[in-house]
Amino acid sequence: MAVSANAKSVGLIAGNGKFPLIFAQEAKRQGYRVVAVAHRGETAEEIATVADAITWIYVGQLGKIIRTFQQAGVRQAVMAGGIRKVKLFGNFRPDLRGVSFLARMKSREDDALLRGIAGELERDGIQVIESTFCLADIMPKVGALTSHEPTTAQRHDIEIGFAAAKEIGRLGIGQTVVVKDRVIVAVEAIEGTDAAILRGGSLAKGGCVVVKVSKPHQDLRFDVPAVGVETIKSMAQAGASVLAVEAEKTILLEKEALLAEAQRAGIVVVAVSS
Repeated sequence: MAVSANAKSVGLIAGNGKFPLIFAQEAKRQGYRVVAVAHRGETAEEIATVADAITWIYVGQLGKIIRTFQQAGVRQAVMAGGIRKVKLFGNFRPDLRGVSFLARMKSREDDALLRGIAGELERDGIQVIESTFCLADIMPKVGALTSHEPTTAQRHDIEIGFAAAKEIGRLGIGQTVVVKDRVIVAVEAIEGTDAAILRGGSLAKGGCVVVKVSKPHQDLRFDVPAVGVETIKSMAQAGASVLAVEAEKTILLEKEALLAEAQRAGIVVVAVSS
C-alpha cells in the first residue's frame, strides 16, 4: 500500500532494533515529517535524535498512541521493530483503551494482536501502511550478496531450513531456523533471532546455516523479517557459515555494513525464494 502523494507527516510506532531508526531516516530523506511513538525499555533512545517529534510510552498504551497521532495531524502510520515477548511480563502497562482492546481479542498471537491494533488505529482515522514503502533498496533480490556462493551441501541445508522456517512462521513461533548437515538444530521462539543463532551454533559446533524467512501470507504492515550487523556478529560467534534470507521479503538493516561484516567473517549471505 503506497503512501498518498499529499501526505506530509507519517506516524512511526517504534519497537526495538535498528529498523525504526532506518525507517525514520529514509522517510525524512523522502520528505516526510516523522512523528514517533517509542516504547520504554525497547526502542533505542537514538530515535529521539532522528524523529521530528517523539512520545515515549509503555507497552499497551494504545490510547496514548492514538491521541499522539491525532494531535499531530497524522493520518498514516507504520509499525517498525518488534516488542520482545519477554518484556510483556515486566513492562506491560496498558491504558484504558489497551485494556478494552485486549478484552475483546480472542487470540493473543502476534499477527492477531497487530492486525487488531491496526484496526483500532484505522477506526480513529489513522491508516496503518506497509513499513517497507520506502525501503525497496534494502530488500534483496534472489542471488548471492557476498563474493561467494553457498556450496551444494549448504544449498540442501537452505532448502530444508526454508521449508521449516515457513512452517514455524505459519504456527506463529518464529521466522529463523539453524541447520547443519540436513538436521535442524535450532528454531527461533520467544528468545529472538540472535539467541536462536547462538544456541544453534553451540549445538552444531560450527559450520551451520541460518535461514530467515517471512511468514506465509506475511502482512507487510508489520513484523517484516529483518537482519542486521548484529545478526552477522552473532553468526560469527556461533561459527555459522551461511545466512539465507527470503528474497524481496527481508530487510537488510545497514546493508553495506552488514555485507562488509559478513565478508570479514567469511560468511556467505544469499537471498533465496521458494
